[in-house]
Amino acid sequence: MSGEVVDAVDRAHRSGVVLALYFRRLLAPPLPGDGLLLFGFLEGVLGWGLSWLLSQNPSLAPVGVIPSIVLTWVVLTGGIVLVGVTYTAPTVRRNRVWLVWGGLNVVATAVNVVALTGALPSGLLVYAYWHPWLAVMGVGYLVTGLYNRKSPQIRQQERLVYAATGLVTLGVLAASLGPMRGFVTANIFVLGGVFQLVPIGHDVVADAVLIARQQ
Repeated sequence: MSGEVVDAVDRAHRSGVVLALYFRRLLAPPLPGDGLLLFGFLEGVLGWGLSWLLSQNPSLAPVGVIPSIVLTWVVLTGGIVLVGVTYTAPTVRRNRVWLVWGGLNVVATAVNVVALTGALPSGLLVYAYWHPWLAVMGVGYLVTGLYNRKSPQIRQQERLVYAATGLVTLGVLAASLGPMRGFVTANIFVLGGVFQLVPIGHDVVADAVLIARQQ
């Protein structure tokens, strides 16, 4: 085996060990910001995935499709808020961007629950389920990308991805009120999953690649 191959194998091994330690640290309380980000990624996978599954297989919905989807998001949102409040580092809990995300998620969940109770006028009911979540992601990612732009905690490329995703999401939300209403409604769970997971996944992978390259 040549020296170059041995060096490559050795670097790959060191990178694997460092990445394993890195992700273990991210998931060990008190969670850093990137650790909470991983929980947000998991929430997106479960939330949009289960929502799509229930919409395609109504027989799996224990209390009806829409109530079951709302209940899913209530549980997931409550779970991530609980993690954010009790298992994160104090610097994360005081971070204004995370506070914005927490507030937006709570508001969207509350709108969904109020809609289920029938308290909203019928004209608003059609906009009370997935529309708030597109608004949450659009506003949340714009805030993430644009707030405190000189902070080194988020690299420029990551800020661009967050801000671009926010703009696209809000654009799709606006278009869903007009010519793209049918397309967005038919594909909302796929679109929602893409909008939530792509920027988070890019952030996490970019950090992992940077760490691996340093070995």
